[in-house]
Amino acid sequence: MKPEYDLKKMKVKRRGVLPMMRAKAADHVKVRITISLDKDVIQYFKAEAKHPGTLPYQTQINQALRHLIDEPHGASNDIAEIKTTLLHDKVFIKEVAKLIGKSHSK
Repeated sequence: MKPEYDLKKMKVKRRGVLPMMRAKAADHVKVRITISLDKDVIQYFKAEAKHPGTLPYQTQINQALRHLIDEPHGASNDIAEIKTTLLHDKVFIKEVAKLIGKSHSK
């Protein structure tokens, strides 16, 4: 250590977490829980976690859940898009008409 550093004169103040880190830390605090998941779900994420360079399976599950929270309207947008596609698909409409015709003829 250089002699010009006089640690006796140095004052250190601690005021907690830096403000830019505080919000992030509060939003993404990990909480230990016990949860029951389907065996195939766990097997899927564990298998994915075995690939080189991938995250641990629990982190992957957390990311999948976070994606659902961050994109709450994603599923409804997908459904709307599917409906629009099917309603404009003439082959699909003909097949539905056939099924309706069969159900009315019984």
